[in-house]
Amino acid sequence: MGISVLGLSLVPAAAQAQSNSSAPANQATSAQHYSIPASSLSEALRAFASAAGVELTVDGTLVAGKQSSGLNNSYSVAEGFAALLGRHNLQAVRQTNGSYVVVGRSVSTQDRSADSHTLPTVEVTASTLGVSTDGTGSYAARAVSIGKGEQALKDIPQSVSVVTRQLMDEQNATSVYDALESTTGITLLQSPQGGKYIYSRGFDITMLQYDGVNVQRLYGRSSNYNGGTAIYDRAEILRGSAGLLQGGGDPGGAINLARKRPLRQGGVNATAKAGSWDRYGAQVDGSAALNADGSLRARAVIDTDRGHSFIDQVNHRNNTLYGTVEYDLSTQTQASIGASYETFKGRPFISGLPRYNNGTDIDLPRSTFLGAAWNRQDNATKTVYADLSHQFNDQWRAKVSAIHVQEDLFLKYAASQRTIVPGSTQGGTVSLMTDASQKAWGIDANVTGAFEVLGRQHEVVLGTSYNHTRVNTDYSSKTPFVPIDVFAPDPYRAEPGDDEIRYANTENRLATTRQIGAYGALRLQLSEPLKLVLGGRMGSYKTIWDTTVTTAGVANPSSTLQDNNRFMPFAGVIYALNTDWSAYASYADIFNPQWSLDAAGNNLKPIRGSTYEMGVKGQLWGGRANTSFALYRVDQKNRATEDIASGPDCRDGYYCYSDDGRVRSQGFDAEISGELTRGWNVFAGYTFNRNTYERDINNEGLDFNTYTPKHLLRVWTTYRLPGALNAFTVGGGVDTQSASYRKIGAVRINAPGRAVWNSYVRYQVNDQWQLALNFNNMFDKRYYTSIGNLVNSSHYGDPRNVMLSLRASF
Repeated sequence: MGISVLGLSLVPAAAQAQSNSSAPANQATSAQHYSIPASSLSEALRAFASAAGVELTVDGTLVAGKQSSGLNNSYSVAEGFAALLGRHNLQAVRQTNGSYVVVGRSVSTQDRSADSHTLPTVEVTASTLGVSTDGTGSYAARAVSIGKGEQALKDIPQSVSVVTRQLMDEQNATSVYDALESTTGITLLQSPQGGKYIYSRGFDITMLQYDGVNVQRLYGRSSNYNGGTAIYDRAEILRGSAGLLQGGGDPGGAINLARKRPLRQGGVNATAKAGSWDRYGAQVDGSAALNADGSLRARAVIDTDRGHSFIDQVNHRNNTLYGTVEYDLSTQTQASIGASYETFKGRPFISGLPRYNNGTDIDLPRSTFLGAAWNRQDNATKTVYADLSHQFNDQWRAKVSAIHVQEDLFLKYAASQRTIVPGSTQGGTVSLMTDASQKAWGIDANVTGAFEVLGRQHEVVLGTSYNHTRVNTDYSSKTPFVPIDVFAPDPYRAEPGDDEIRYANTENRLATTRQIGAYGALRLQLSEPLKLVLGGRMGSYKTIWDTTVTTAGVANPSSTLQDNNRFMPFAGVIYALNTDWSAYASYADIFNPQWSLDAAGNNLKPIRGSTYEMGVKGQLWGGRANTSFALYRVDQKNRATEDIASGPDCRDGYYCYSDDGRVRSQGFDAEISGELTRGWNVFAGYTFNRNTYERDINNEGLDFNTYTPKHLLRVWTTYRLPGALNAFTVGGGVDTQSASYRKIGAVRINAPGRAVWNSYVRYQVNDQWQLALNFNNMFDKRYYTSIGNLVNSSHYGDPRNVMLSLRASF
């Protein structure tokens, strides 16, 4: 079964395709003139199939990374496919219904007579890899794997966005944060430990999925996660409560990072880049079959990125190594293992800039560095991946996936810790140090399948998952302040010893967390257009924090515990308006344990997040583009709020808490991604959001997450020029949002709205080589990406800059 459209199609495992000489021959033999420009092979095939009026099914891994010089002559359908595919050792096989399937020439064939107009009989076995975006040249994902198995976007009754490999490459999104910041509804806030907080609909996302396996990240103080995109095929983002998929957490959503897999036909892609502030990088991405029949395949990625910054003294040296092997144990069973090693080193400026004590901007130069020359960062992340899948038949499949991640971090730096008095230039820094180690592992096992009842086919997914994380963090600081002139800072000040900083004040946080759960979902086809989805997860979530604060050798230990078991239901209805459009409504639930205690000394009930959503989704032009519109409301209840009746000295010199707090976030998302007309690709996402405290002793009626802008629009588009200029692709985009703010007591810090414009041009030199130029913040907009507090945490966005990339495919 293939999706009958012009682009890449989903091919079920163990599907058998066979040509039939009885099919009408004129379609394959009659010639007409085609003018197909040079492009990626996937785009050229899509264009040719569209012009020829035939359906085409392609396993995305066969054409990934391959280029085509196009067509400009008269061909029959068979001749045209042969001209496009011949040099790549591929061929198009005609099916009984007149459609075509692209396969490798290495499969066994049974030759026909020389005068036959049909291609030889071919038996094809292919994995369900329609979710892969690698090499498709498209912004439109045909399907996603975030919901277990593979589903078209229009069949998921929640908001889902996909950052494809093409988008990441064009926008030069080298970090996971870059990729997330380019999509609909996601906002980021700089962490004081070098990472960033991820928000969706005003709520924090702390758990990441890797190939569908949940990994809970714990940090003693704040996020220091770093992750590059070199090893990933795509990022899948679901907005709203995701208890069914990941267990406990906030109702912001879920993020699934899907790694690159070996390509069945092999190939090598190489990239070299150079840009502003002495930034340089190189990447080699190679894939090959390791045996004659291609059942054993491997892929390796080497990526390096280094350079300076628009901020004085700042530099980085990032490296990534990745390798993975896949083996077809049989035509139904596939095993995969992989490993990656990522390092992030350099001299950072982590804390950001201070403000005047009345909250106004000091208007420091963007190059201002208030750290010390001895600032240094050393992060390393080691990850091991494994999965095993088995296709029982065309309808039932089982998969087990596992991951182990170890993050090690050392940070030593001077950071601003004083506000500035208006009319003065004097600030102050303190010496800080973080030494942390985090180990996490997770496993997910699920079965997906279809069955028939009362003449209709229904679908089911059943699974279980477990994840465990252990973190050990020392956060140390040394005072008193070292005075500095914020307009003329001297970075060459004396470096205190590591032991000296640790002895002054160290907070050690040792924590373990584990989540275990069983989940299931039933997709009932109630009528031809109407589908009902019912499901849920029974989850257990436990976290223990042991904290010891040592000041001048005196230790003060404490411990806190979160432990809850809850059922998280999910329900949705999908109404197929036609083959390309569907309307839906859904309810999703999630819970998150909390630390606070009531007057009796008991933990409060876990925070519950409920998402109500309705919308429409569709495919345009046979699946070349995806579009969606969603109205949503998120209600979070049982939040801790001060229990005034308990008195101001109830516990630790403050009030105890009750679980009467409530927050509401509501708004709408609109998104379109893909090819609108031949050669014109667009990604555009708009979000409107309002989030407020519905019930809270101190904040009722006020904004909840003030970092989240009310309006957020992201657009990126490219267009391949026609005619003699078809080797050029031009485009660009804009990232615009309304104002945000932060309140520190009675002081308000404002971040005005902004629009940052970027442009892009690409030149296809020949089938193998291409040049691309990114011109970012082309109007040199001066703005803050993050605002946090008065003493630091104001971070400028990048000024005007360029990046030139040279890419080759072999």
